[in-house]
Amino acid sequence: MAQSDDPGHPDYWLRFLSEAQPLFESAPAAPPSIETLRSLYTHVLRAYHHTCALTGRAYEPATDFLHDHLEIVAIKPLGTGGLLHADNFLALERVAAAAFRDGHLTIGPGLQIIADLATLDPELLERLAPGGRLMLPAAGTARPDPAALAFHREHIFMRR
Repeated sequence: MAQSDDPGHPDYWLRFLSEAQPLFESAPAAPPSIETLRSLYTHVLRAYHHTCALTGRAYEPATDFLHDHLEIVAIKPLGTGGLLHADNFLALERVAAAAFRDGHLTIGPGLQIIADLATLDPELLERLAPGGRLMLPAAGTARPDPAALAFHREHIFMRR
């Protein structure tokens, strides 16, 4: 018997403890409070400086609570296990938000904007960020989660 297979030997426990374990995330006991949702909404819009992450168009902050031109959109929808965290949301203009939700647009691994030209509104295509890349928020905690972006590419965009 090898030392790493012997429970009486420290190598056995070191190997066991060093193996990658999946993260455990319990389901929330209750739906998020209105205060939590308001805080998330405000945080994402501020992190993106009230600018659409896909078009780069900047807007003035909302005079009321809800913004007239921008939405926050889940990258990985909450119903599919997406987290209620700023890194799972983008600030997008309404037309861009609908296209992203419908899978007409997605974001590549290098943060490049990928469009389905057969379904994307040509006017929106013309307004996409000139550099062809997603605009990132200043706050590190709001930067898009790469795993959520991969989910969106594979399950929302590619489902067509």
